[in-house]
Amino acid sequence: MARSGRRHCRDRAFPGVWMMTMKKTLTVLAIAALSAGVTACGSSSGPLAPSAADGSGTGSTDAPGAAAAAKPGTMTIVGIVLQADGEFDVLQAAVVRAGLVDALNGTTQYTVFAPTDAAFVTTLGVADEAAAIAAVNGLDVATLKNILLFHVTHGRRNSTSVLAAPAYVMLNGAKLTREQLSAAGIAKTDISASNGIVHVINHVLMP
Repeated sequence: MARSGRRHCRDRAFPGVWMMTMKKTLTVLAIAALSAGVTACGSSSGPLAPSAADGSGTGSTDAPGAAAAAKPGTMTIVGIVLQADGEFDVLQAAVVRAGLVDALNGTTQYTVFAPTDAAFVTTLGVADEAAAIAAVNGLDVATLKNILLFHVTHGRRNSTSVLAAPAYVMLNGAKLTREQLSAAGIAKTDISASNGIVHVINHVLMP
């Protein structure tokens, strides 16, 4: 009882010292707690850290073909179409008849959806490539030109860009939708020309 009484008297005698001691103790505890909280929030395992699984922490990349198409090729669009590979013989005849050789052989950048010979045969409902060329040569030039310009749009559009856009305004002024392009069937993508990009399709697009 005597010792307890002395402590009680000391506390009453030095109330300021006791209060300062308690404040220092609480301050130290508060700083420690705050430091721990900051460390936890800065950890990569925290709930707000970006997750690689949902792609939020990384940038998207194009497919290899799309990336290659971003670099201009050595041949023009006309040069690619006029190659003696037997793939675009009907398109060659159509481009020449419509008077579009010079337009697609310059430096202005275009994206072309190029129908194969089989595409013309199927769309025109003819027996073979020779019959398709004959049918193309029999078309009115203005009509043929309108059809061909519906296969061309401004700018270099690689496959990633093409598939991302809901529609495209073509050189004939009409709008080509992504659904129409998908229905035509894309056979080959990202053929890089010096003045654009060529994508090969399985059907002729009709405006």
